[in-house]
Amino acid sequence: MAEPGIDYLLSLTDSKYRLTVVVAKRAQQLLRYQFKNTVLEPPEWPKMRTLEGEKPDPNAVTWAMQELRTGRLSIGEGLVPEDRLSRMLDQMYPREVPEPVAERERD
Repeated sequence: MAEPGIDYLLSLTDSKYRLTVVVAKRAQQLLRYQFKNTVLEPPEWPKMRTLEGEKPDPNAVTWAMQELRTGRLSIGEGLVPEDRLSRMLDQMYPREVPEPVAERERD
């Protein structure tokens, strides 16, 4: 986690371990909903430099750390339980689930 501003992120939690867990869980949520649930505005999206120029960074951990840096996410007690949050996000951002393939009837 050698990101710029790591000292600020560490000040939001009581330990490196908690910060790691919070960032990992948020990154998992971002991936699950294909970044549709981000709190970042387009100009704030993390960028990476390539030979073709700057492109959006596909790393969910970088996105999660950027979200924490903005102060729009809360860490601590009294938050919405994770299962309830998942149900709410599933309603807001339905995922495309492939339909099961019907088995062929044997003659």
